[in-house]
Amino acid sequence: MRILGIALIVAVVAAPCAMGQAVTGYAGGFEYPAYYGTLPGDVVGYRFTVANSVQVSDLGVWNQDTSTGGAGLSASHQVGIWDGSQTLIASTTVTTSGTVNGSWTYASITPVVLNPGQTYTIGALYPGNDNDSYLSGCSTLTMAAGVTFVQSVYPASEGLGFVFPAGNSTSSGRLGPNFLFSVVPVELQSFVVE
Repeated sequence: MRILGIALIVAVVAAPCAMGQAVTGYAGGFEYPAYYGTLPGDVVGYRFTVANSVQVSDLGVWNQDTSTGGAGLSASHQVGIWDGSQTLIASTTVTTSGTVNGSWTYASITPVVLNPGQTYTIGALYPGNDNDSYLSGCSTLTMAAGVTFVQSVYPASEGLGFVFPAGNSTSSGRLGPNFLFSVVPVELQSFVVE
């Protein structure tokens, strides 16, 4: 008697793991209302990489401004993520009524997946006339496991509005923007057992 092989095909798709915040902690630094201060404003933020595929669900803006007459978050800000080819792949406007998570106020986006192997840029628009500030020059900066801070960024010239921030900075921070994410589990591939 001859036994034929049995084919077993298994495909498992797991849900993303628990959500985390990209920047998890910081100390020191100075508050700035805008990089140049020319309307319609300047995009500041930072470049980063991810060790694993992550799904970004929310974009946020720093809400710990202590300036006179504008403590906290007092205006709406555009926030976006650009990929390695400077293409805007996610964006939203964070309002003062957004969801607060620690030092950032967030707005949900249509989820977008970021993959290892390229450098991403996150930036927030600061017009300089709204009493909101971002934090720059931190003495310490802590990122979530799997997210690596590369460098701070600022606009190539003044008054460009909500565009890719092409200037690179050695300053630790430019903490205006942040994002919430979950790690995308590795999908088990189909396989055959005979």
